Amino acid sequence: MSYQETAQITVDNSDALVDDVITITVHGLGAGQRITLRAQMQRDGRTFGACAWFTADDNGVIILARDASTGGTYEGISPMGLFWSMKSAPDQPYGLRLLVRNASFALICDIAAFPGHVNFAEVFNPDHVPMCTRSIRRWYMSRGVQKTPVRQGRLRGTMFIPPGRGPFPGVIDMFGTAGGSIEFRAALLASRGYATFALAYMRYQDLPLNISDVNFEYFIEAVEWFARQEHVDSENIGAIGVSKGGEIALHMAYFTDKIKAAVSINGAPFFTHVPMMYRNSPLGQSIFSKDNVILTDEGILTKDMMDCEIEKYLPIWKKDVNVLLINGANDECLHPKILRTLYDLYPGDRKHLCQLYAYKDAGHLIEPPYAPLARVTKKQNETVADHEKGASIPT
Repeated sequence: MSYQETAQITVDNSDALVDDVITITVHGLGAGQRITLRAQMQRDGRTFGACAWFTADDNGVIILARDASTGGTYEGISPMGLFWSMKSAPDQPYGLRLLVRNASFALICDIAAFPGHVNFAEVFNPDHVPMCTRSIRRWYMSRGVQKTPVRQGRLRGTMFIPPGRGPFPGVIDMFGTAGGSIEFRAALLASRGYATFALAYMRYQDLPLNISDVNFEYFIEAVEWFARQEHVDSENIGAIGVSKGGEIALHMAYFTDKIKAAVSINGAPFFTHVPMMYRNSPLGQSIFSKDNVILTDEGILTKDMMDCEIEKYLPIWKKDVNVLLINGANDECLHPKILRTLYDLYPGDRKHLCQLYAYKDAGHLIEPPYAPLARVTKKQNETVADHEKGASIPT
């Protein structure tokens, strides 16, 4: 019997949450045998993949949590390397983002083992037949989480309630100007014990198509409504957002005392591109130059377009609210210096209210753990989702 017939992939949890660390093991190999593992995942017409090179031990076993990858899309020891190092498959547009709008369905990931050390393109060649395969499911929403569409007045989005009696700490979750109702982070937070509101604010149902038509009263209404829900601890509510959603989260924390904590993932302390109206007055506008926008195969690079004088920064340090700033040092949309400047503006006696985490090689779109990475807002997104079309300067 050949190793082609005896090789087997096992996992300790084939039905896990996406941020669970799972153990992947390959058995039935020859001592010192070289193989390539490939992970492949499809979602909404997009295909992502990763590969890694391994050499079996004397017992013909490879354990990803123990053994280092020596090539492929990642190197070194990383039990979840096949997931976080995923990128666009060879036949896909470069730099696609995994954007899960409906969290009710699992991500299906197929893992395959190929003989020898082969490159990324080769493991997607249909002429290469794997030795063995294994499919696993990875979820954003755990069993027992209640999911409810929200259509309350003009508010739109989705509520997620953890199992149990509650009330639970609450989180309002927002994304950028891709628009729509994007559920995956809110569903995962609910799976970890938070009542969450995935708040849509444009390009969804009857909401405005353009960010210039969104007013800030909408977000204050969302906070007030969310705080009244019976499963939500009204004294323990936070807001989280990425890009434009991060800008909004910081402003929500400043303009309403009901928000006790705010997380901004590469979202500026001012409104970029256009001001947002509140009580018939603009909250502020960044200084920007469309001449500094760069279009590349990777996406839309805007970090040199948006800047602002310090005196126009939102003075969030004056509020008794805990702030977490997540900063991608390789962000090509928002210049990394902006969140560093905001952190530095906190006086010494207020510094305890703010934390800044800067990630050396991370880009603009920092997602929950073990997901494909994206450095910039992707222009190819327009070809995937019709509602994203028409965004001149997405963030």
